[in-house]
Amino acid sequence: MSKKDIEVPLIPECSSCILNSLQTLLPLIAKNKEEQFELYRLAFKRLSEGYKKKTPPVELSILLYRELYSLKGTENPLSEIKRLSIEAARKALPWVDEQVLSKSGYDRLRAALAAAIAGNLIDYNTANYEPDLGGLRSSFTRIIEEGFAIDDSKQLWESLDSRTGLLTYLADNAGETYLDMPFLRLAKELGWTINFVVKGEAMVNDATEEDVEGSGIEEIAEVSNTGAWALGVPKKWVSHQFLELIARSQLVISKGQANVETFPEIQSDFGVETYYVLNAKCPHIAEALNAKKGDNIVLRRPVDSES
Repeated sequence: MSKKDIEVPLIPECSSCILNSLQTLLPLIAKNKEEQFELYRLAFKRLSEGYKKKTPPVELSILLYRELYSLKGTENPLSEIKRLSIEAARKALPWVDEQVLSKSGYDRLRAALAAAIAGNLIDYNTANYEPDLGGLRSSFTRIIEEGFAIDDSKQLWESLDSRTGLLTYLADNAGETYLDMPFLRLAKELGWTINFVVKGEAMVNDATEEDVEGSGIEEIAEVSNTGAWALGVPKKWVSHQFLELIARSQLVISKGQANVETFPEIQSDFGVETYYVLNAKCPHIAEALNAKKGDNIVLRRPVDSES
């Protein structure tokens, strides 16, 4: 792709995507139809205001979700979805681990990235997309066969294998974190110190420190959080401690779509070598990456000539 910064601007289609994502949320925070009607009315109003101001789509979503939760006095309405996601990923992990560990070197890295992307299919905040919690093993196999439409995995292997330092891993959703573990183990074996960053507070099914307790991740990496109640890692809302961590990092792995929308600003500020690892479930985000909806992506920023 070109050297320009990654940007995911507001477009007309974002409005329908945001509203469609509420189909999962609103029945969980408002049980009767009249309450749901009023919340949809509010959502339409906030979308109209946001479009007038040309608010970036991820920020528009964050502000809307915060207001809806505050109105209903709700905390973590997707807790059951998170529990089911964690259970499904935990069951899939031993078999996935076996497949990854059957390989070595660069091939093992590619398999670990395929596992991480299979985990990224656990997504409850993309319109017209339904995760298949029972299909994580088959998704891993399919991703191995398909490969990566944008594939900077060779550069990642060269960085991991040729030096050591602090690697910061920006986690995404609950459950998904289990399938990040093959990569984390490999990086630790190669001598890297790892900080695994979850959200300060879940906005949808985002992973928090509570979600990774007892998973085994604490034995591989230090676990910290963004300090923010937000999708992704918006610079205006993350903590100073998070920014200081990025400033000290030699390498960042950024998982998922919301991090694609928010981390490039921080990555650009610090110039840290970053790999965006995801399945592009949203066509708008895919287009921002010069990819197609459904593509598996391992994208390096900055590109080599910018380093």
